Amino acid sequence: MVVDKFWKDHMLRTKKNPLATEACSSEVLLGRFQANNAALDEIQKCLENYLETKRGAFPRFYFLSNDELLEILSQTRNVHAVQPHLRKCFDNVVKVEFSPEKGSADILGMWSAEREYVAWSEPVQAKGNVEYWLTNIENQMRGTLHDQAVKALAEYPEDGRERDEWLFSSCAQCIIMIDQVEWTSGVTAAIQDIAKGKNKKAMEEFLTFSLEQIEHMVNIVQGDLDKLQRNAMGALIVIDVHARDVIKMMIRSNVDSLNDFDWTCQLRYYWEEDEEAKDFYARQTNTRFRYGYEYLGNGPRLVITPLTDKCYMTLTGALHLNFGGSPQGPAGTGKTETTKDLAKALAIQCVVFNCSDGLDFKMMARFFSGLAQGGAWACFDEFNRINIEVLSVIAQQMLTIQSAVRRKATEFEFGESIIPLNLRFGVFITMNPGYAGRTELPDNLKALFRPVAMMIPDYRLIAQIILYSEGFKTADELARKMVKLYSLSSEQLSKQDHYDFGMRAVKSVLVMAGALRR
Repeated sequence: MVVDKFWKDHMLRTKKNPLATEACSSEVLLGRFQANNAALDEIQKCLENYLETKRGAFPRFYFLSNDELLEILSQTRNVHAVQPHLRKCFDNVVKVEFSPEKGSADILGMWSAEREYVAWSEPVQAKGNVEYWLTNIENQMRGTLHDQAVKALAEYPEDGRERDEWLFSSCAQCIIMIDQVEWTSGVTAAIQDIAKGKNKKAMEEFLTFSLEQIEHMVNIVQGDLDKLQRNAMGALIVIDVHARDVIKMMIRSNVDSLNDFDWTCQLRYYWEEDEEAKDFYARQTNTRFRYGYEYLGNGPRLVITPLTDKCYMTLTGALHLNFGGSPQGPAGTGKTETTKDLAKALAIQCVVFNCSDGLDFKMMARFFSGLAQGGAWACFDEFNRINIEVLSVIAQQMLTIQSAVRRKATEFEFGESIIPLNLRFGVFITMNPGYAGRTELPDNLKALFRPVAMMIPDYRLIAQIILYSEGFKTADELARKMVKLYSLSSEQLSKQDHYDFGMRAVKSVLVMAGALRR
């Protein structure tokens, strides 16, 4: 207030007497301005420290700007003021449902961007400091999804065929995950039967069963469904068609052991019970990840191709060794989307950050601090656009966090403070090598990431699976026709147009499939 009053008074005097020499000739004026600047710097420093304490209490605040966080904190008595900022803190929670009872501070559930509502196992009270009841919301989100997943697993039909009611008995995320758990269990049983000599045709029989399930789901999609049910079935069919292709591949490879690489390289889901806890886990090769229970809503899933599988293996292997992942390749090959979809597969929050040459090391340090404390993933798009001087500092910041993760430390020194560490931390970068204005990464930064080349996706397979998810039983033949023009014209296209044209072909499949369904 003192600084503000001084500034207004001085401007008022200047307005009355606008001569520069007279307005600025006071000997004490320079000292007053210097003192006020020092006071403003001190206020700014105190404000940053205050906001840092709030971010430390709820690490997802690190993904909000200072202005957004101040807007929330300045309206602590109005619990509804946090609603517009929830999507930046959570993957797909756009608002929460408050109790309609007058005077009640209970929050009963959450809404996704697709308008899917999930009621919580227990209500959360929006009382006290906002960072504390937002932490309770985060815990209740994870607890509710765990409870619904356990319930969906218990209610799964024994024969796996009469699933009509079960498919819509819980939120789409839990249904998809339990479907993958049951698929893993079925394939495991078939491989064990082959290994023990009980049934040499066990895998072929399970393939027939999977085809029946997919055909039944396509029939459901052709029926009368609301938008949420149609979204859920589309995502489930995308996952199950890839599972069908995996079974066909293993039959061709004569897989007869659970240790065969053709089986262990797949992303598999298990319900594990041990002395410490009962929980869902995802495995791939020699890696093992606990399911994260970040609410993902009821959106579409990425079509899984052999290129996607290769990228998954590299990224999960990098995480297992406490490194980051670095998908590299031309535009339109799915680098960022594949990283985001792996986060969806493991139900982990993934923050996509578009890099530019304006980033400085202080901004990156704050972002890394939030990731390390919150256990989130970050995908830095076009990472090699950052200036080389900043990249060198980022390398040291990354090394500090990765070293703490390897030690399995509960807290570590980062910058000028000691912060807690969530071991789920992960960082991924995407790059377009050879593009103009791109920086070559320093060697000490390259060593912290495991690269994977992303080239031309299988457009026919993508089109086929999209058509299946829209309810077309003759998707194989239709997909070949849809991409025929692309295959005939690809030789006449430049390299960049080659990728762009292919992606336009796939998008046209999606648009036309939806139009035909309507």
